[in-house]
Amino acid sequence: MFNLTFDPTLNLISALILGYVFVLAGLHKCRAPAEFATTLANYKILPESLARQGVYLVPVAEIMTGVALLIPSTARLAAFPAGALLCIYIAAIGINLLRGRRNIDCGCGGPAQKQAISEWMIVRNGLLLGLAFITVCQVDPRALLWFDWLTIIPATVMGCLFYNIINQLLVNKDLLKSLA
Repeated sequence: MFNLTFDPTLNLISALILGYVFVLAGLHKCRAPAEFATTLANYKILPESLARQGVYLVPVAEIMTGVALLIPSTARLAAFPAGALLCIYIAAIGINLLRGRRNIDCGCGGPAQKQAISEWMIVRNGLLLGLAFITVCQVDPRALLWFDWLTIIPATVMGCLFYNIINQLLVNKDLLKSLA
């Protein structure tokens, strides 16, 4: 049988980056619920009654999942709902791209960072799904030492900054398109 294990530093870095992404996404949605309601309705996947409930349930699920990912004792368990949410997002984006509906705001960055759905979002969410997978996997049974934190902290910060840069590039791509 195939048994995949990771170093605990990689597991923790993955969980922390993913936790950051989910908390940030949930907070963006909480700040502008009316905007998120429009975004959710624009996907045209959920019945209207479920979409109305989703406006409140999705941000709460994202924030709870994100916070649980930030706590080492709950991170592995929280990676399962994180993976499920990412699969749902990939499917929703993919369905709408197949329908030819590319002008839908993804809903990821709140009203200040509107970005139309694209194949790049499927790639981005697939990479985040990879982080969820790493978080779920077994870790080598060793204690984290002080010098491990010299890797964990900068790698987590760099991963979060990289996520923000990718998001900003996607936003800028759409802004440049609208100016042309």
